[in-house]
Amino acid sequence: MSGFARFVGIDWSGAKGARLKGLAVAEAASGFAAPALVRAAGGNNWSREAIADFISEDLTAREGRSIVGIDSAFSLPFVDKGLYLPGTDLPEIALDLWAAIEEASPDPHFYGGGFVDARRDHYHRASGKGAAYERRLRVPEVLSIKAGHGPCESVFHLIGPSQVGMSGLSTIRMLHRLRGVPGIAIWPFDGPATIAEAKVVIVEIYCGAFARMGGHKGKFRTREQIDSALLTLNSYPLVGDQPPMDDNAADALVTAAGLRHIAHQPKYWNPPGLSDRVRATEGWIFGVV
Repeated sequence: MSGFARFVGIDWSGAKGARLKGLAVAEAASGFAAPALVRAAGGNNWSREAIADFISEDLTAREGRSIVGIDSAFSLPFVDKGLYLPGTDLPEIALDLWAAIEEASPDPHFYGGGFVDARRDHYHRASGKGAAYERRLRVPEVLSIKAGHGPCESVFHLIGPSQVGMSGLSTIRMLHRLRGVPGIAIWPFDGPATIAEAKVVIVEIYCGAFARMGGHKGKFRTREQIDSALLTLNSYPLVGDQPPMDDNAADALVTAAGLRHIAHQPKYWNPPGLSDRVRATEGWIFGVV
């Protein structure tokens, strides 16, 4: 899975709305050059649709291959119970689950609120815990915690800044759209041959894992902290004057460098815990072994 010309890190948001402050995109070229933020057209905040277009139109048209890491869950917990949501009729294969989530989500901008509303008993929301709520985790999330990459919250917990459930649903809606685009593959759901030939390979990542690889724990507060992590990830530090750097931008930059640092290593494409069952249902977090 080597031979990538560029490495794109995306910090995601599941918030409701069009253009969201929580979305950030960064890109690193092959080699050692510092990653750089990719600005949305017109200097506005990114929208999820604009990021989908960036992946499907911009990256697929460029020379060379791209790997895109998105900090968001690509599926729901399955393996621990053999079901995504016990008591519901959701299909067992993740790609079919994506279609079911899309069908249940009429909101614009890939927002996933419709799916949650239809299955509210399984979610912990501000209004309280649903009768069927359980704090379940996927296999790669459990391993990520054991490896010390940082805390992972259940996708069924929708309260507080650490919640990731709405983020995952909006990402799944985008992936469902992108999967039919020629030249795009989504790891690990697509097979090795498809991934090897794709112009753009999309992987799920956990920004905290790349921060840890860069020797940093917690949020990035200063440019010096970002530069230190980049150097540890075999990247030159940021170049020139930079705009004010928030958490989202910092995570995207470090993710781009982190992807470049590990994407050529076979162990990350074939982690021991990635069984056929996990591959077909839960997917994996690239960088967790």
